[in-house]
Amino acid sequence: MATAPADCANYAINQQMCPCTNETCANHGICCECLRNHVNYGVPTACMNGFERPTSTLQLTGASTCPTNASRNTEWCPCSSTSCPRKGVCCNCIRNHWTADGTGRVACMKGL
Repeated sequence: MATAPADCANYAINQQMCPCTNETCANHGICCECLRNHVNYGVPTACMNGFERPTSTLQLTGASTCPTNASRNTEWCPCSSTSCPRKGVCCNCIRNHWTADGTGRVACMKGL
């Protein structure tokens, strides 16, 4: 079942920095759903490609856990690091890897 905005611990922060220009997208601001959607269509980081991250979002931090999807996200997560503290919290992974100039990518998604 898809995650609703009310069930996303970091939804308010994710909305501030979501690079997707489709404001009506059901996954807008719900990073784990967005990533799964793009991976299913063969374009894992499509939303981030070349999009400059607003510098005002560089210091944003979110919840360190995902009470709704942590288990599901961890099972699905393609990251090969077993000790990554962001495992299962996709939005924190995006915030960690996405640079202000738009050149950063979600590292764990590169191989997909």
